[in-house]
Formats: sequence, C-alpha cells, structure tokens
Amino acid sequence: MHNGVIARLGLPLHYVPVDLPPGHLRGFLRIVRAGNFLGGNVTIPFKEEAARLADTRSEAVRVCGAANTLVVRGGRLHAENTDGEGFLDAVQAQGWGRRFRRAVLLGAGGAARGIAFSLAKAGAREIVVLNRHPPRARILCRRLSPVFPPVSFSPGDLRAETVREALRAADLVVQCTSLGLHGEWNDFPIKDVQKTSRFADIVYRAGETLLVRRLRARGIAAIGGLPMLACQAARSFALWTGKEIPGETFRKLASNALKK
Repeated sequence: MHNGVIARLGLPLHYVPVDLPPGHLRGFLRIVRAGNFLGGNVTIPFKEEAARLADTRSEAVRVCGAANTLVVRGGRLHAENTDGEGFLDAVQAQGWGRRFRRAVLLGAGGAARGIAFSLAKAGAREIVVLNRHPPRARILCRRLSPVFPPVSFSPGDLRAETVREALRAADLVVQCTSLGLHGEWNDFPIKDVQKTSRFADIVYRAGETLLVRRLRARGIAAIGGLPMLACQAARSFALWTGKEIPGETFRKLASNALKK
C-alpha cells in the first residue's frame, strides 16, 4: 500500500518490512533514531513494547499502552496509535457511523486497546472486553475507566456462555483476537449475534474470513479487516509525510495485492 502511494506521488521514499525476533526491538529502534527514517508501523507482538520505548506518546498511546505507528522527530521517536481512528474511519465508510451505544471487543491486545479508546472517545456508553486471559481485559478496562468516566467498561473471558451473553445486546462486535491469523473461530456462536448488530473482524485476507462470510450469509452487516488496515495506513502516512491520502486509495492497492 505505502509503496504504491509513494510511487504515485513520486516521493523519494521506500517502505520496507523488518521481521524482528522477540527481544530485538530496542536495538532496532536505536538504528531508526539514528538513521534516515521518517518512521514506521508496529504490529504483533511489539505494540506494547514500542509504546514503552518511544520518547514521546500521543494521548491514545499513553492511555492504551500500545502503539502501532512511530514517527521520527529530530532523532526522537514519537508513538501514535492509528488503529482506533482507522477503525472508525473504516466503519464510517460503511455507513455505520462512529458512535455505538454498546460495543463488544473480543480480544484485549494492542489493536483492541486502540479501538476501545476511540470508541469511548466517540461516545460509546458501554464497552465489553472479553479475552482468553481475563487479566488483560481487566487491565484494559482499568486504563480507560478513569479517562472516560461516563463509559461503563466490563471485562470478561471468552468462554462460550460469556460470549453469548455479551452478543445479545451489542450494537457493534469487533473480533480483535489473533484466531483469524492462524485458523478460524469455528465454534463462534453466530446464532447469538443480533440481526441489528454490526460485526467487524480486524483480520484481513483475500476473500474475507470464514466468520465474516458466515455472518453475511445470515444477513448480518459484517466487514473484514482490510478497510481498517487501509484507513490506519492512510493516517500513518499522513503523520510521516504530511500528505493526506484517502483510505480508499490504500484499500484498492491492498485489495489488488491480496488478489495476486
């Protein structure tokens, strides 16, 4: 996506992937600070560590403790989180709006933290966070509760009965776990998702995830992760270059790449 936009604009830049083993982020960021970099994106499993290692942080990063974007400023690293606002850009483009009364987040990792922050900021009244490891869900809720006192935050686990109960009154359901990266959530209680709910799976792949396809077959409004990926990328690109490119431009480039 980024190199496609860079080529269209004729900029003297290049976006490259760097695959780091655990424990090597601190050393790599020393190279980034000293090198000819505008910044970069951070993904699983480094979002929380990147937030800690940055020199300055946006409000979203300070509250959530997770960064997906780093910006180099005078040899210092500024941490941003474009996941949340990128997610809201994506669902707004679907005609869903940006404000949801009751949202259920399945997962409590870096992306879920950014999305929870932006949902609360946009005016959600209740946010339920369910995670395989409930302590992580509780940490996320404790981080956000003091910042957004009007919002009710409820942590929980991912046991089938807990998920079913949460789904029944949800305006928005966001699948933020890594299950879609390594397989499928085959026993997800699809029948408990209300027809009036909106469902977003932040995992992106060609042809969407099986979960998204099954929900659509039931007549439920559901999207995969590609729109969010594109919209958060557009926000990252603007932070690095000062150039605001529509998220739809990034989405089309990503879609074409996945088809190949």
